[in-house]
Amino acid sequence: DVMRCCAAEMAPHRNPPLPNQQQQPKTAGANSKLDKTWGQGQEALYAWSHLLDGRPFRGATSLRQTIARTPEGQAFRFEGEVWEKYKRTRTNIMAPTEYGPSIKALRYLSLDEAIVTKQVMPAVMDFEARVQEVLSPHLLAVAPPSIKASEIEGFAARLSVEDPSDVERAVFRLMFHEIGSDELASPAMRRRKGTIDYLIGVLKELGPSTLDDIRKRFVANRLPANIGGAVEHVTHSAIMLAYLQARQLQRLATEAMLLWTERVLTEENVGGAARSIPTEELVDRADAAAASLDDSYRASVTVGGYLTSIVSMGGHTGWPESAAQPGTAVVDLMVSLREAQQKDPTQIPGLAARSFAVVKAVNDALKLSDLPQTSQRVIDGRPDRLPMSLMSTRLEAISERPRASMWAEIIQGWVIGQHVHWSAVRGGDGNQRLRIALEEAGGMRVRKRATGNFVPTADRLYTMLALGASCGLIQRTDDGRFGA
Repeated sequence: DVMRCCAAEMAPHRNPPLPNQQQQPKTAGANSKLDKTWGQGQEALYAWSHLLDGRPFRGATSLRQTIARTPEGQAFRFEGEVWEKYKRTRTNIMAPTEYGPSIKALRYLSLDEAIVTKQVMPAVMDFEARVQEVLSPHLLAVAPPSIKASEIEGFAARLSVEDPSDVERAVFRLMFHEIGSDELASPAMRRRKGTIDYLIGVLKELGPSTLDDIRKRFVANRLPANIGGAVEHVTHSAIMLAYLQARQLQRLATEAMLLWTERVLTEENVGGAARSIPTEELVDRADAAAASLDDSYRASVTVGGYLTSIVSMGGHTGWPESAAQPGTAVVDLMVSLREAQQKDPTQIPGLAARSFAVVKAVNDALKLSDLPQTSQRVIDGRPDRLPMSLMSTRLEAISERPRASMWAEIIQGWVIGQHVHWSAVRGGDGNQRLRIALEEAGGMRVRKRATGNFVPTADRLYTMLALGASCGLIQRTDDGRFGA
């Protein structure tokens, strides 16, 4: 899909080899305004044809508002006010928001210039040759052509985004995965190959799986029996993916507690005016809500006692593998937190307490893992983002205190404190992000409308699976599962 969508912009350029190899010169005018317009025009033709075929790309709104409004039977000329408006408002198919990983990160283009790497050129030339079989030469002229919708209706049908050629698939498989074992491969290429090798090994072990099945297996941090790649890179990927699942739960639990706090403050409005609530009252309400939902929490006296009770639920399984088991499963807790926000926010404190305890158990189990310094900085860096190691340290510092002490730390520091900090940091664009503020008398809601529900922070697992399926590394079943 990536190559199809950007082939038009790639084709006019020569092909440099991978970094550290001698680069060939570019063609004359490769970065000229005319050359860029040529690429944009072919890209627009491809997108327009798919819109006509009933399979629009993301970002088709711009097409509908400009080119696609051409009266039936009349031609659209690729110049003038409407064409310029399309170029200003379109969502570029080559933009990272459209297809996931960066074209430059995958080495489709060189890192410093918009020229195609030699490994990609077979796919570009294959696509260009078939385009010339489908479209009339005058549609591909450098001079602005006039084109009727009827002239390009068969473009999408003959060259569908969803149906890459064998050449395209082989090139993408090379750049997406195989090139990671090349001696000139960059660290990013090697890491990506290690991650894909790990994913394929997991799918061989699990069989056809859903995204949640895969995430549960990731958090267990257990290497597959047969690894098809460098063990070092696969091992590092497995550790980082286990951390990621726990990090997702930590963030969602914190955000859900922000929603709970705001809802409680909303309940205390008097005559439509916001009333501040002492932190002690918020703590008591969170403690009571958690005790009513979680038997382990209710039976615990201290913060440390509760954390120990959750760790002991691991039993013979151990951690982090227990984070994939019923009662302490990261994926299940995230599902429950989403449902609680929608249906019964009173359950959030109990689910959040269990979530933080599970995250701490996972972090404690993984912290002795042998990771490169760069990976360790990713995990432990940015204290203002409350990394898992810092969260664990803060919980340990209050382990001997009564269990309710946990909520003073969570509500004051992790929820309101973090919220106020990031609202201020990101407030330079004029948007009002502050929803809760700390007054002398306690917390107070400062916006009329309550926060919407939070969802887990998006990751790239589906993107990796979909791209792997596109190039034949992974199979996609009819019911939406993925397998090796």
